[in-house]
Amino acid sequence: MPKLTERGVASAKPREKVYRLSDGDGLLLEVRPGGGRAWLFRFMMGGRRRDMGLGAYPEVGLAKARQKAREAAQQAEHGQDPIAARNAEERAAAARRAAEEERDGRSFKAVAERLVAAQSAGWTSGKTLASWRLTLDRHAYPVLAAVPVSDVTREHVLEALTPAWTSQPATARKLQRRIAAVLDYAAALGWRSTDNPATGRVLRLTKALPKQPPEQKQPSLPWQQVPAFLSALAGMEGVAALALRFGVLTAVRSAEVRNAVWSEMDFANRIWTIPAQRMKGGRARALPPHRVPLSDAMLEVLARVAVAQTGKTIPPAELAAQPSLKGRAYVFPSPSGKPFSDAALGACIRRLNEVREKDVPLPWKDVDGRGVVPHGFRRSFRSWVDDTRPAAGEAAEKALAHEERDAVRAAYRGSDMLEQRRPLMEDWGEFCTPSASTGSGT
Repeated sequence: MPKLTERGVASAKPREKVYRLSDGDGLLLEVRPGGGRAWLFRFMMGGRRRDMGLGAYPEVGLAKARQKAREAAQQAEHGQDPIAARNAEERAAAARRAAEEERDGRSFKAVAERLVAAQSAGWTSGKTLASWRLTLDRHAYPVLAAVPVSDVTREHVLEALTPAWTSQPATARKLQRRIAAVLDYAAALGWRSTDNPATGRVLRLTKALPKQPPEQKQPSLPWQQVPAFLSALAGMEGVAALALRFGVLTAVRSAEVRNAVWSEMDFANRIWTIPAQRMKGGRARALPPHRVPLSDAMLEVLARVAVAQTGKTIPPAELAAQPSLKGRAYVFPSPSGKPFSDAALGACIRRLNEVREKDVPLPWKDVDGRGVVPHGFRRSFRSWVDDTRPAAGEAAEKALAHEERDAVRAAYRGSDMLEQRRPLMEDWGEFCTPSASTGSGT
């Protein structure tokens, strides 16, 4: 018969030496001098007495200790060492936990987060990180988060892509490329085969997704209207308007203008060198710096913005001699001293579009009636080249810093055609900002 009670166990007092209270059938409560109590199961195995720990009291109560003792006794009766059996079970449990942890560490979400952490330091804009976060959190993770990368199938990819494929085609294409990038990264780590069900080629060959609507281009102003637009913009005060003007004349991306610093300007040689890390994808693809030949019209803008920073009027020809225009200060700083946002440049266009009579169409719009945006002027420049100087198409692509998609052609076309672009950008500047004597020729 059991000899211990819950009250007796709870009230067992410590002594100078360890002592044990028997509950019968080999179950013992060991009471230690410091007041600690623990359960033991005593049994015979191979002619030897063995003591097996069952846990500390009160974490293991009397009823639980009796259950553990009965289970151990049954094992001993069948010739199985309960201590060895418990140790084997603990090792198996530890192995299962390790496997689960490894599996969790190789889930799509874990690998995606690892990829983002590895690449984000090389991204030139915080917008890239925000865009990755949005596509992963909103579209990829609800379907793929817990799926091991080794188990991601075409069906998983389709389930993630389908909801946005036709309703948000641009977002869906980014999502598809990013899922493919995660799976390629997993393959590089040896965590899945090189077969990638998210690549565009696989999805096209299997015709698994419906045809997307045509991609909508950024609203751009017809090139014939650019001089009139810049004339209207000239009446707007502020550095943001000058930054927009400079962007139109250089045909570079908005972020490259907004983040420009004076040390990038070589006035002596009339070159603006945009570091590779500030170019779109520059860090990720090891692109060279982008050199922009500074035309007279561009230098005129820089001279105007220099007035705000030096407090004096500086002719364009004297910009190179100004020490204050050689540091890391931004060329087009916002009132806070930081770069403007793209929205600030877009706001200049919106304000110009608001200066009109009621019911009068937008003056600065694309052919579809949409208000133009800063990025659209790159297309205006390219259309001007196509329509007026078709032979300069390759130089125009260099001016726009468009990436050569053909790797072989890119390897052989190492020149950035800087000298060929000088007259092209001068012509563009003269067209955009005609003087009274030259008119607005092409």
